[in-house]
Amino acid sequence: MDKHSRDLLAIFLIALLARIAVAALQAHPGYMDAYYYVVGAQRLAGGFGFTEPYVWNYLDDPMSLPHPSHLYWMPLPSILGALSMAIFGSNYRATQVPFALLASIVPLIAYTIAWRATSRRRRPAWIAALLAIFSGFYVPFWGVPESFAPYAVFGSLALLLAGIGRSKQTLFAAGVCAGLGHLTRADGLLLLAPMLLLASMQRMKDEGGGVKLFFSLQPSAFSLLGYLVVMLPWFARNVAVVGAPILPAGTQSLWLCDYDELFSFGVRLDVNHWLACGVDQIVAAKVRGLGSGLVHLIAESGLVFLAPLMAVGVWWLRRDRLFRPAIAYLALLYLAMTLAFTFVGDRGGLFHSSAALMPFLCAAAPVGLEAVVGTVARRRRTWNAETANRVFGASVVALAAIFSLAIMWNRVIRSDWNQADVAYRQAGAWLADRNDHTSIVVAGNPPGFTYHTGHPSIVIPNGDVDTLIEAARRFDAKWIVLDANRPVPLAALYADPDSDPRLELSATFERTYLFRIVVP
Repeated sequence: MDKHSRDLLAIFLIALLARIAVAALQAHPGYMDAYYYVVGAQRLAGGFGFTEPYVWNYLDDPMSLPHPSHLYWMPLPSILGALSMAIFGSNYRATQVPFALLASIVPLIAYTIAWRATSRRRRPAWIAALLAIFSGFYVPFWGVPESFAPYAVFGSLALLLAGIGRSKQTLFAAGVCAGLGHLTRADGLLLLAPMLLLASMQRMKDEGGGVKLFFSLQPSAFSLLGYLVVMLPWFARNVAVVGAPILPAGTQSLWLCDYDELFSFGVRLDVNHWLACGVDQIVAAKVRGLGSGLVHLIAESGLVFLAPLMAVGVWWLRRDRLFRPAIAYLALLYLAMTLAFTFVGDRGGLFHSSAALMPFLCAAAPVGLEAVVGTVARRRRTWNAETANRVFGASVVALAAIFSLAIMWNRVIRSDWNQADVAYRQAGAWLADRNDHTSIVVAGNPPGFTYHTGHPSIVIPNGDVDTLIEAARRFDAKWIVLDANRPVPLAALYADPDSDPRLELSATFERTYLFRIVVP
């Protein structure tokens, strides 16, 4: 085994140990997105197909339970979880397995990118890999059954293969990875645009600029074919379920006036609704979105202190064809998540989708460091650039490790990840004591409530008590679980649980209330 192969094996084992260590501290999914994918995996593994016993938004105007699943979020995380459950059993630990494994591949991709970008130099490649292991805000989420790990792997591979691709096979593989990225996240469709454009531009450049358009599009055709091989079956399913290949529920988030409208009941989110928000509010939201998007990139993708080095490295490598698809994707993603899907992007969309860029940004960091050190060394003759690169390289890795441990401590241990939804478990036990195991419950986190209790559930709509009861009536829900994470119009009910005679306070679990709906 040569040094390069030993490096890759060592990096994978280090990454796997790190992912297992964090995942072992997480006995439950911990937040709505992850609950959604895990219950989706349980349904698939149990033979129920793409259906879900809850409603977490009303964008597609659902009328009953169970409901077709993955009409907003994409299915690949649930598919991966279901496959793992088929092997290891239907439990949360089983669903973590493929995600921990995929997350352990991310540093290998970072190593490979840096290895190629620096003419096969091991030190910057190792720094890139270690930064991908100690990746700050991403550390608590790599082993969670969610979109982070698969999107980081398939998204970055799509961009990497598009950058190095000249053969038909490589371009086809890039398209397959883009398809897997889209099957992981709805905005994974953005991976395809820079891939197709840059493949065609490269072909035109190789042919001296005089080639006919038909021939310049040939490289794009191979990538598009690979993408369609993956996505056509899912498009066919969508057509069968909702009559369209691209699901309209997701595109409705274009027309939000604020994030809470994502949970609106009986409201049509379209361009007319959006314009009714007022031009001043729309412009202000977009300006804030541009600023908050930049903050997200600096903090979450750049680990704060690494962002300047990453920026310098990306600029230094901007003409490297290896980085061109990633740079184009970064620009496109930033604009989409700040100007188009402003509120969704600010509440996690940009963070999730930037995972595909992490191997490139981690590879750019040591390049940026060497560029900065080289500039300073040329002006200060007393500096030894080689020694400075070694010292500062080790320092940034150490700082990244400390930063990542602090994030993990705060997000997983100090905040007690496993106790996040203890009130749901208590409410489920209270209902079970009264021999109620099947009634529909209205809750703030329906996938989480279903995961912990087995009860079908619907989300608390963004509205007042009248709206809440109207939604409950549609689905014949009998109970409401209301906690501090409630819509603003329900603030009065949460402050005074006995204020509405239509809702009978039946139990209290710390600051979470269980109501029985008493109106007919």
